[in-house]
Order: sequence, then structure tokens, then C-alpha cells
Amino acid sequence: MTRQLYAQHTAIRPLVERIRAVADDLSVTGGDLEPVRELLDRLETDLLPHERAEEAQLLPIVARALGGPDPVGALSRTHAEIEHQIRRLRRTLPETGNQPEPEDVIDLRAGLYGLYAIMQLHNAQEEENAFSLMPPASAAT
Repeated sequence: MTRQLYAQHTAIRPLVERIRAVADDLSVTGGDLEPVRELLDRLETDLLPHERAEEAQLLPIVARALGGPDPVGALSRTHAEIEHQIRRLRRTLPETGNQPEPEDVIDLRAGLYGLYAIMQLHNAQEEENAFSLMPPASAAT
């Protein structure tokens, strides 16, 4: 199970980088929001289920391994924040038309960069505090 989650974690890295690329490409003038819509669809269908699986399956294992009063609090909080930011981006995205108001583009770009920063922090936390506890692949067989 942890190997599968780690494989998913690794496979999602390009999607995380896509967040920054989409933010970089947003234009206040004549901005096409289709890349944002497509990104949000992928985040909701690929990223969020993975994050929820980590919360349900990985964090209890890490909590037992680390012990202490709240060994996975930071990881759990970033899972919640990722979900919150994706929902917020979806609400910010105008529902119709591809001619957004400049303020909408600015809000979307800020939200995307914020989500990207959270994802970078979260992935570093997982790699340091969760996946580093996994035995080497050769020992797991």
C-alpha cells in the first residue's frame, strides 16, 4: 500500500508543476481560462483522490511509526489546505465565457501560485516525514 501511494506521489509531480505553468501563462488581457478549467478537472480527479488516500491510509502508519502527541498534524493540515485551495479556485473561476475580468485573472493566478507553494511544502513534508520511513524496495520484497 505505501509503495503504491509513493508511486502515485511520484506520478503526480508533473501535475504539480502544471499548476505553476498554468499560473505563469495566465494573461490579464485576452486570457483563455480553458487551461485553468482543465487543470482544475485534473486536480479534482487525480490529485484529490490521491491526497485523500494518503490521509486515510498513509498517515495512520506514519503516526504509529513516529509516535508522540501529533506526529502527522502538519501533513494532515496540508491535505485539508490543498482541498480548500482547489475548492476556492473552482469558485473563483468564472463559469462562462473566456473573457475574464482582470481581477478574476489576478485572483486565479494568486490562487494557483498559492496552491503550488502549498504542494511544494506538502510534498517535501511527505518525502521527509512519511516516505523516508519506508524500507528500501529490495527489503520490501
